[in-house]
Amino acid sequence: MKKGDVFGFILLALGAGVAAGMLLAPKSGKDTRRDLSEKFEKVFEEACDFMTYESGRIKSKVSETVGNLKGRFDEK
Repeated sequence: MKKGDVFGFILLALGAGVAAGMLLAPKSGKDTRRDLSEKFEKVFEEACDFMTYESGRIKSKVSETVGNLKGRFDEK
């Protein structure tokens, strides 16, 4: 099985599990939607924070690497 096929299968199984959980949940639809909305908002904020941190870290590494390369070329 290819990696893409495995990843697709995992996403499909995850989606089916979420759908089954929502259908069998003891909460009302309104409560479930509110809870999901809050969880998605929290995950989105965490993902944004992570991406901001990682982009700054990558930018720093790229700048450092460019500076090192410039120094090497200036020496020669």
